[in-house]
Amino acid sequence: MFLNKISSLLKLFTFLLLATCISCQNNTVEQKYQRYELSGNTQGTTYQVIYIDSTDRTKLIHKEVDSILNSIDNSLSTYNPNSKISKFNNSDSCFLIDNHMLNLFLLSDEVNSISDGAFDPSVKPIVNLWGFGANPVNLNHLYKNVTDSKKRDSLVNSYRDSLSYDLTDFVGFEYFMLDGDIIYNSFEEMLTGEFNDNFLCKDDSIVQLTFDAVAQGYTSDVIGDYLNFKLGIGDFLVNVGGEIVAQGRKKNNRPWMVQIEHPKVDTEEGLDEVAKIQMDSNYRAIAVSGNYRNFRQEGKRKIVHSIDPRNGQPAETNVLSAAVLSDEAAVCDAYATAFMVMRLEEIIPLLESGTLNIDAVIVYHDSEGNLQTYISTNLEDKLLYPIEPES
Repeated sequence: MFLNKISSLLKLFTFLLLATCISCQNNTVEQKYQRYELSGNTQGTTYQVIYIDSTDRTKLIHKEVDSILNSIDNSLSTYNPNSKISKFNNSDSCFLIDNHMLNLFLLSDEVNSISDGAFDPSVKPIVNLWGFGANPVNLNHLYKNVTDSKKRDSLVNSYRDSLSYDLTDFVGFEYFMLDGDIIYNSFEEMLTGEFNDNFLCKDDSIVQLTFDAVAQGYTSDVIGDYLNFKLGIGDFLVNVGGEIVAQGRKKNNRPWMVQIEHPKVDTEEGLDEVAKIQMDSNYRAIAVSGNYRNFRQEGKRKIVHSIDPRNGQPAETNVLSAAVLSDEAAVCDAYATAFMVMRLEEIIPLLESGTLNIDAVIVYHDSEGNLQTYISTNLEDKLLYPIEPES
Protein backbone atom coordinates (compact mmCIF):
# COMPACT_ATOMS: atom_id res chain seq x y z
CA MET A 1 0.00 0.00 0.00
CA PHE A 2 2.75 2.45 1.00
CA LEU A 3 4.70 1.64 -2.15
CA ASN A 4 1.59 2.20 -4.24
CA LYS A 5 1.13 5.66 -2.65
CA ILE A 6 4.76 6.53 -3.35
CA SER A 7 4.36 5.37 -6.94
CA SER A 8 1.23 7.48 -7.35
CA LEU A 9 2.96 10.52 -5.87
CA LEU A 10 5.93 10.04 -8.17
CA LYS A 11 3.61 9.84 -11.18
CA LEU A 12 1.80 13.01 -10.04
CA PHE A 13 5.11 14.82 -9.52
CA THR A 14 6.34 13.74 -12.95
CA PHE A 15 3.11 14.91 -14.55
CA LEU A 16 3.30 18.29 -12.80
CA LEU A 17 6.96 18.68 -13.78
CA LEU A 18 6.17 17.80 -17.38
CA ALA A 19 3.24 20.20 -17.44
CA THR A 20 5.44 22.92 -15.96
CA CYS A 21 8.11 22.29 -18.60
CA ILE A 22 5.54 22.43 -21.41
CA SER A 23 4.15 25.64 -19.95
CA CYS A 24 7.67 27.09 -19.76
CA GLN A 25 8.28 26.09 -23.37
CA ASN A 26 5.02 27.70 -24.49
CA ASN A 27 5.91 30.87 -22.61
CA THR A 28 9.35 30.78 -24.20
CA VAL A 29 7.82 30.42 -27.66
CA GLU A 30 5.36 33.20 -26.86
CA GLN A 31 8.21 35.45 -25.70
CA LYS A 32 10.43 34.43 -28.59
CA TYR A 33 8.12 35.84 -31.25
CA GLN A 34 7.62 39.57 -30.93
CA ARG A 35 5.71 42.27 -32.79
CA TYR A 36 7.84 44.75 -34.69
CA GLU A 37 6.74 47.86 -36.54
CA LEU A 38 8.27 50.47 -38.80
CA SER A 39 6.73 53.40 -40.66
CA GLY A 40 7.59 56.44 -42.75
CA ASN A 41 6.62 58.58 -45.71
CA THR A 42 6.46 57.58 -49.35
CA GLN A 43 4.60 58.45 -52.57
CA GLY A 44 2.97 61.50 -51.01
CA THR A 45 1.50 59.40 -48.20
CA THR A 46 2.63 57.16 -45.34
CA TYR A 47 3.53 53.50 -45.01
CA GLN A 48 3.41 51.04 -42.12
CA VAL A 49 4.96 47.59 -41.83
CA ILE A 50 4.01 45.32 -38.91
CA TYR A 51 5.49 41.84 -38.63
CA ILE A 52 5.95 39.01 -36.13
CA ASP A 53 9.50 37.67 -35.87
CA SER A 54 11.70 35.60 -33.57
CA THR A 55 14.61 38.03 -33.80
CA ASP A 56 14.88 41.78 -34.06
CA ARG A 57 15.74 42.46 -37.70
CA THR A 58 14.22 45.92 -37.74
CA LYS A 59 17.36 47.71 -38.97
CA LEU A 60 17.85 45.23 -41.83
CA ILE A 61 14.18 45.37 -42.83
CA HIS A 62 13.99 49.15 -42.57
CA LYS A 63 17.04 49.46 -44.81
CA GLU A 64 15.61 47.05 -47.40
CA VAL A 65 12.15 48.68 -47.31
CA ASP A 66 13.78 52.06 -47.96
CA SER A 67 15.63 50.48 -50.87
CA ILE A 68 12.38 49.07 -52.29
CA LEU A 69 10.65 52.43 -51.92
CA ASN A 70 13.50 54.24 -53.67
CA SER A 71 13.55 51.67 -56.46
CA ILE A 72 9.82 52.04 -57.08
CA ASP A 73 10.01 55.83 -56.90
CA ASN A 74 12.87 55.89 -59.42
CA SER A 75 10.82 53.67 -61.69
CA LEU A 76 7.16 54.70 -61.38
CA SER A 77 6.89 58.19 -59.91
CA THR A 78 5.47 60.73 -62.35
CA TYR A 79 6.41 63.37 -59.76
CA ASN A 80 10.09 62.45 -60.19
CA PRO A 81 11.36 63.96 -63.47
CA ASN A 82 14.28 61.51 -63.51
CA SER A 83 12.20 58.36 -63.04
CA LYS A 84 12.02 55.79 -65.81
CA ILE A 85 8.35 56.47 -66.46
CA SER A 86 8.95 60.24 -66.70
CA LYS A 87 11.74 59.70 -69.21
CA PHE A 88 9.55 57.26 -71.15
CA ASN A 89 6.72 59.81 -71.26
CA ASN A 90 9.05 62.39 -72.78
CA SER A 91 10.27 59.95 -75.44
CA ASP A 92 8.84 59.12 -78.85
CA SER A 93 10.48 55.76 -79.50
CA CYS A 94 11.44 52.53 -77.72
CA PHE A 95 12.60 52.81 -74.10
CA LEU A 96 14.30 50.24 -71.84
CA ILE A 97 11.99 49.57 -68.88
CA ASP A 98 12.53 47.73 -65.60
CA ASN A 99 10.43 44.98 -64.04
CA HIS A 100 8.32 47.45 -62.02
CA MET A 101 7.07 49.10 -65.21
CA LEU A 102 6.75 45.75 -66.96
CA ASN A 103 4.67 44.21 -64.17
CA LEU A 104 2.25 47.13 -63.99
CA PHE A 105 1.99 47.48 -67.77
CA LEU A 106 0.95 43.81 -68.06
CA LEU A 107 -1.50 44.09 -65.14
CA SER A 108 -2.98 47.31 -66.54
CA ASP A 109 -3.42 45.76 -69.97
CA GLU A 110 -5.39 42.89 -68.43
CA VAL A 111 -7.63 45.11 -66.28
CA ASN A 112 -8.15 47.49 -69.20
CA SER A 113 -9.48 44.65 -71.32
CA ILE A 114 -11.73 43.23 -68.58
CA SER A 115 -13.15 46.65 -67.61
CA ASP A 116 -13.79 47.56 -71.26
CA GLY A 117 -11.41 50.53 -71.07
CA ALA A 118 -12.53 51.94 -67.72
CA PHE A 119 -8.99 51.47 -66.39
CA ASP A 120 -6.29 52.90 -68.62
CA PRO A 121 -2.94 54.32 -67.41
CA SER A 122 -2.50 56.18 -70.71
CA VAL A 123 -5.19 58.64 -69.56
CA LYS A 124 -2.40 60.74 -67.99
CA PRO A 125 -2.53 63.71 -70.44
CA ILE A 126 -6.27 64.10 -69.83
CA VAL A 127 -5.86 63.82 -66.04
CA ASN A 128 -3.33 66.66 -66.26
CA LEU A 129 -5.67 68.69 -68.47
CA TRP A 130 -8.36 68.57 -65.79
CA GLY A 131 -5.90 69.91 -63.21
CA PHE A 132 -4.97 66.68 -61.43
CA GLY A 133 -1.92 64.42 -61.34
CA ALA A 134 1.78 65.28 -61.30
CA ASN A 135 1.61 67.88 -64.09
CA PRO A 136 -1.72 69.72 -63.79
CA VAL A 137 -2.51 72.08 -66.65
CA ASN A 138 -3.37 75.67 -65.75
CA LEU A 139 -5.74 77.37 -68.20
CA ASN A 140 -5.98 80.69 -66.35
CA HIS A 141 -3.98 82.41 -69.10
CA LEU A 142 -6.75 81.86 -71.67
CA TYR A 143 -9.28 84.50 -72.76
CA LYS A 144 -7.77 87.21 -70.58
CA ASN A 145 -9.36 89.85 -72.83
CA VAL A 146 -12.88 88.70 -71.85
CA THR A 147 -14.03 90.88 -68.96
CA ASP A 148 -17.24 89.01 -68.14
CA SER A 149 -16.06 86.32 -65.71
CA LYS A 150 -18.99 83.98 -66.39
CA LYS A 151 -18.46 84.18 -70.14
CA ARG A 152 -14.72 83.66 -69.70
CA ASP A 153 -15.27 80.60 -67.49
CA SER A 154 -17.66 79.21 -70.09
CA LEU A 155 -15.10 79.70 -72.86
CA VAL A 156 -12.32 78.05 -70.80
CA ASN A 157 -14.58 75.11 -69.94
CA SER A 158 -15.61 74.67 -73.58
CA TYR A 159 -11.99 74.74 -74.68
CA ARG A 160 -11.00 72.15 -72.08
CA ASP A 161 -13.95 69.90 -72.94
CA SER A 162 -13.03 70.03 -76.62
CA LEU A 163 -9.33 69.39 -75.95
CA SER A 164 -10.07 66.47 -73.60
CA TYR A 165 -12.21 64.90 -76.31
CA ASP A 166 -9.38 65.30 -78.82
CA LEU A 167 -6.88 63.75 -76.40
CA THR A 168 -8.91 60.54 -76.19
CA ASP A 169 -7.42 59.81 -79.62
CA PHE A 170 -4.10 59.25 -77.81
CA VAL A 171 -5.49 56.99 -75.06
CA GLY A 172 -5.33 53.21 -75.41
CA PHE A 173 -3.01 50.24 -75.32
CA GLU A 174 -2.92 50.11 -79.11
CA TYR A 175 -0.42 52.99 -78.97
CA PHE A 176 2.17 50.86 -77.15
CA MET A 177 4.28 47.93 -78.25
CA LEU A 178 6.13 45.67 -75.83
CA ASP A 179 9.37 44.15 -77.08
CA GLY A 180 12.31 42.23 -75.63
CA ASP A 181 12.86 39.22 -73.37
CA ILE A 182 9.23 38.96 -72.25
CA ILE A 183 8.30 38.30 -75.89
CA TYR A 184 11.15 36.07 -77.02
CA ASN A 185 12.38 34.20 -73.92
CA SER A 186 11.32 30.62 -73.37
CA PHE A 187 8.95 29.70 -70.54
CA GLU A 188 11.84 28.09 -68.64
CA GLU A 189 13.89 31.29 -68.88
CA MET A 190 10.97 33.30 -67.61
CA LEU A 191 10.56 31.00 -64.61
CA THR A 192 14.14 31.72 -63.59
CA GLY A 193 13.52 35.46 -63.87
CA GLU A 194 15.90 35.85 -66.77
CA PHE A 195 14.06 38.62 -68.56
CA ASN A 196 15.66 41.97 -67.87
CA ASP A 197 15.88 43.49 -71.35
CA ASN A 198 12.40 44.73 -72.16
CA PHE A 199 11.38 47.71 -74.22
CA LEU A 200 8.18 49.70 -74.35
CA CYS A 201 7.68 51.54 -77.61
CA LYS A 202 5.53 54.46 -78.77
CA ASP A 203 5.91 56.94 -81.60
CA ASP A 204 4.45 60.11 -80.10
CA SER A 205 5.42 61.97 -76.91
CA ILE A 206 1.77 62.99 -76.44
CA VAL A 207 1.07 59.36 -75.52
CA GLN A 208 1.95 58.99 -71.84
CA LEU A 209 1.53 56.57 -68.94
CA THR A 210 0.88 56.92 -65.24
CA PHE A 211 0.74 54.06 -62.75
CA ASP A 212 -0.10 56.38 -59.85
CA ALA A 213 -3.46 54.63 -59.45
CA VAL A 214 -1.82 51.27 -58.66
CA ALA A 215 1.64 52.21 -57.35
CA GLN A 216 0.68 52.13 -53.66
CA GLY A 217 -0.98 48.72 -53.86
CA TYR A 218 1.94 47.40 -55.92
CA THR A 219 4.40 48.72 -53.32
CA SER A 220 2.54 46.86 -50.56
CA ASP A 221 2.80 43.67 -52.64
CA VAL A 222 6.54 44.07 -53.22
CA ILE A 223 7.29 44.69 -49.52
CA GLY A 224 5.08 41.76 -48.53
CA ASP A 225 6.87 39.48 -50.99
CA TYR A 226 10.22 40.57 -49.56
CA LEU A 227 9.13 39.70 -46.01
CA ASN A 228 7.59 36.40 -47.07
CA PHE A 229 9.98 35.01 -49.65
CA LYS A 230 13.31 36.63 -48.78
CA LEU A 231 13.12 36.57 -44.97
CA GLY A 232 10.64 33.77 -44.38
CA ILE A 233 8.35 36.00 -42.29
CA GLY A 234 4.82 34.69 -42.73
CA ASP A 235 2.96 36.97 -40.32
CA PHE A 236 2.81 40.59 -41.42
CA LEU A 237 0.69 43.54 -42.45
CA VAL A 238 1.90 46.13 -44.97
CA ASN A 239 -0.06 49.35 -45.47
CA VAL A 240 0.97 51.91 -48.10
CA GLY A 241 -1.49 54.80 -48.29
CA GLY A 242 -4.37 52.58 -47.16
CA GLU A 243 -3.66 49.79 -49.67
CA ILE A 244 -3.02 46.73 -47.54
CA VAL A 245 -1.48 43.28 -47.78
CA ALA A 246 -1.89 41.07 -44.70
CA GLN A 247 -0.77 37.49 -44.19
CA GLY A 248 -0.72 35.06 -41.28
CA ARG A 249 -1.71 36.22 -37.83
CA LYS A 250 -0.96 38.75 -35.14
CA LYS A 251 1.15 37.99 -32.06
CA ASN A 252 -1.97 37.01 -30.10
CA ASN A 253 -2.73 34.43 -32.85
CA ARG A 254 -5.75 36.39 -33.98
CA PRO A 255 -6.22 37.22 -37.67
CA TRP A 256 -5.44 40.66 -39.03
CA MET A 257 -8.60 42.76 -39.21
CA VAL A 258 -9.09 45.62 -41.68
CA GLN A 259 -11.73 48.29 -41.34
CA ILE A 260 -13.97 49.13 -44.30
CA GLU A 261 -15.21 52.70 -44.21
CA HIS A 262 -18.31 54.44 -45.50
CA PRO A 263 -18.15 57.96 -46.97
CA LYS A 264 -20.19 60.39 -44.88
CA VAL A 265 -20.34 63.09 -47.52
CA ASP A 266 -22.30 65.50 -45.35
CA THR A 267 -19.76 65.75 -42.52
CA GLU A 268 -16.32 67.27 -42.07
CA GLU A 269 -14.77 63.95 -41.06
CA GLY A 270 -16.12 62.32 -44.18
CA LEU A 271 -15.87 58.72 -43.02
CA ASP A 272 -17.70 56.25 -40.86
CA GLU A 273 -17.02 52.59 -40.18
CA VAL A 274 -19.16 50.04 -42.00
CA ALA A 275 -17.59 46.74 -41.03
CA LYS A 276 -14.38 44.83 -40.54
CA ILE A 277 -13.03 42.07 -42.73
CA GLN A 278 -10.77 39.25 -41.65
CA MET A 279 -7.64 38.98 -43.78
CA ASP A 280 -6.97 35.28 -44.28
CA SER A 281 -6.82 32.67 -47.02
CA ASN A 282 -9.95 34.20 -48.59
CA TYR A 283 -8.53 37.70 -48.85
CA ARG A 284 -4.90 38.74 -48.54
CA ALA A 285 -5.21 42.30 -49.86
CA ILE A 286 -7.57 45.26 -49.91
CA ALA A 287 -7.57 48.65 -51.66
CA VAL A 288 -10.06 51.49 -51.46
CA SER A 289 -10.85 54.29 -53.92
CA GLY A 290 -13.32 57.13 -53.52
CA ASN A 291 -14.64 60.18 -55.37
CA TYR A 292 -15.75 62.02 -52.24
CA ARG A 293 -12.42 63.63 -51.24
CA ASN A 294 -10.35 64.75 -54.22
CA PHE A 295 -12.58 67.08 -56.24
CA ARG A 296 -13.26 70.75 -56.88
CA GLN A 297 -16.38 72.73 -57.56
CA GLU A 298 -16.75 74.76 -60.77
CA GLY A 299 -20.04 76.57 -60.45
CA LYS A 300 -22.67 73.85 -60.13
CA ARG A 301 -20.34 71.25 -61.63
CA LYS A 302 -18.41 68.88 -59.37
CA ILE A 303 -15.08 67.95 -60.97
CA VAL A 304 -13.83 64.65 -59.48
CA HIS A 305 -10.27 63.42 -59.88
CA SER A 306 -11.35 60.15 -61.50
CA ILE A 307 -11.22 60.77 -65.24
CA ASP A 308 -13.05 58.35 -67.51
CA PRO A 309 -10.55 57.21 -70.19
CA ARG A 310 -13.44 56.32 -72.48
CA ASN A 311 -14.69 59.89 -72.96
CA GLY A 312 -12.00 62.11 -71.40
CA GLN A 313 -14.43 63.59 -68.86
CA PRO A 314 -14.53 63.56 -65.03
CA ALA A 315 -16.50 60.49 -64.01
CA GLU A 316 -20.28 60.86 -63.86
CA THR A 317 -21.18 57.78 -61.88
CA ASN A 318 -23.46 56.73 -59.07
CA VAL A 319 -20.47 55.12 -57.27
CA LEU A 320 -18.86 57.02 -54.39
CA SER A 321 -16.37 54.47 -53.09
CA ALA A 322 -15.16 50.94 -53.69
CA ALA A 323 -13.30 48.65 -51.31
CA VAL A 324 -11.92 45.75 -53.36
CA LEU A 325 -10.51 42.54 -51.90
CA SER A 326 -8.32 39.92 -53.57
CA ASP A 327 -4.89 38.26 -53.29
CA GLU A 328 -2.77 41.18 -54.52
CA ALA A 329 -3.09 44.83 -53.56
CA ALA A 330 -2.11 46.04 -57.06
CA VAL A 331 -5.04 44.07 -58.52
CA CYS A 332 -7.37 45.52 -55.87
CA ASP A 333 -6.03 49.01 -56.59
CA ALA A 334 -6.57 48.69 -60.33
CA TYR A 335 -10.17 47.49 -60.06
CA ALA A 336 -11.02 50.02 -57.34
CA THR A 337 -9.80 52.75 -59.71
CA ALA A 338 -11.80 51.32 -62.62
CA PHE A 339 -14.94 51.18 -60.47
CA MET A 340 -14.64 54.93 -59.82
CA VAL A 341 -15.56 55.68 -63.45
CA MET A 342 -18.03 52.83 -63.92
CA ARG A 343 -21.65 52.73 -62.86
CA LEU A 344 -22.87 50.12 -60.42
CA GLU A 345 -24.80 48.41 -63.21
CA GLU A 346 -21.50 47.83 -65.04
CA ILE A 347 -19.65 46.66 -61.93
CA ILE A 348 -22.07 44.01 -60.65
CA PRO A 349 -21.66 41.60 -63.61
CA LEU A 350 -17.85 41.68 -63.17
CA LEU A 351 -18.07 40.95 -59.44
CA GLU A 352 -20.66 38.22 -59.80
CA SER A 353 -19.04 36.50 -62.81
CA GLY A 354 -16.93 34.34 -60.50
CA THR A 355 -13.93 34.54 -62.84
CA LEU A 356 -11.95 37.51 -61.45
CA ASN A 357 -11.24 36.38 -57.87
CA ILE A 358 -12.20 39.81 -56.53
CA ASP A 359 -14.96 40.95 -54.19
CA ALA A 360 -16.03 44.44 -53.22
CA VAL A 361 -18.09 46.72 -51.02
CA ILE A 362 -19.51 49.50 -53.22
CA VAL A 363 -21.11 52.64 -51.77
CA TYR A 364 -23.37 54.36 -54.30
CA HIS A 365 -26.29 56.73 -54.76
CA ASP A 366 -29.57 55.10 -55.68
CA SER A 367 -32.03 56.62 -58.19
CA GLU A 368 -33.45 58.86 -55.45
CA GLY A 369 -30.05 60.12 -54.34
CA ASN A 370 -29.86 58.05 -51.16
CA LEU A 371 -26.61 56.40 -50.08
CA GLN A 372 -26.70 52.62 -50.43
CA THR A 373 -24.18 49.81 -50.05
CA TYR A 374 -23.72 46.92 -52.45
CA ILE A 375 -21.79 43.87 -51.18
CA SER A 376 -20.70 41.20 -53.64
CA THR A 377 -22.27 37.81 -52.95
CA ASN A 378 -19.10 35.98 -51.88
CA LEU A 379 -18.37 38.69 -49.34
CA GLU A 380 -21.74 38.89 -47.62
CA ASP A 381 -21.07 36.28 -44.92
CA LYS A 382 -17.47 37.38 -44.32
CA LEU A 383 -18.04 40.94 -43.12
CA LEU A 384 -18.04 41.39 -39.35
CA TYR A 385 -20.69 43.75 -38.00
CA PRO A 386 -21.94 45.25 -35.81
CA ILE A 387 -18.48 46.41 -34.87
CA GLU A 388 -17.05 45.14 -31.61
CA PRO A 389 -13.98 46.66 -29.95
CA GLU A 390 -10.83 44.71 -30.73
CA SER A 391 -8.10 44.26 -28.15
